[in-house]
Amino acid sequence: MKILRTKVRGTNIDEQTLLATDYLNHLNEPIMLLEMAADAPELLEELAAWRPKSYIEHFAESAIADKELAIRAYAAAPEMFREPFDRTIESAGRCIVNTAAALIELSKQERGDEMRAIASEVTAILGELVDRASSIVHGEVTTFDRTQIDRILDGHSLTQPGSARSGNL
Repeated sequence: MKILRTKVRGTNIDEQTLLATDYLNHLNEPIMLLEMAADAPELLEELAAWRPKSYIEHFAESAIADKELAIRAYAAAPEMFREPFDRTIESAGRCIVNTAAALIELSKQERGDEMRAIASEVTAILGELVDRASSIVHGEVTTFDRTQIDRILDGHSLTQPGSARSGNL
């Protein structure tokens, strides 16, 4: 582990957590699409096609110079960082996929105002999750546990009585 920590020095991989913020770039594209989708519904197809990638998949497909090191470092990352990081990322991915499906349904019904409201709300939620993941990468051990993340996501349900909204974030 000490050798690996020495190897990551000077890279974008955190020496303490052995995680890299570059992985969060995987979430930036769908977040950007989500921000624009209500006003540019033609982007919904691209948003709906997005799928979460594991940390290893992301770096295996990456062009960054340290991608192999990032993969090795992730495998050695302390569980106290990797587990909450993975849970946070999984929640963000689920949120993106479910929101894309809900926005497509609202788009079919030409409900642009609701699309904008949902996109705005979900973008804020995703911002919180990405910020939390970034904090974990940089060694902050105060993290959301699964219950807290579920509460955040459940509190922003797209299902409302009497509306055509469907699905959960």
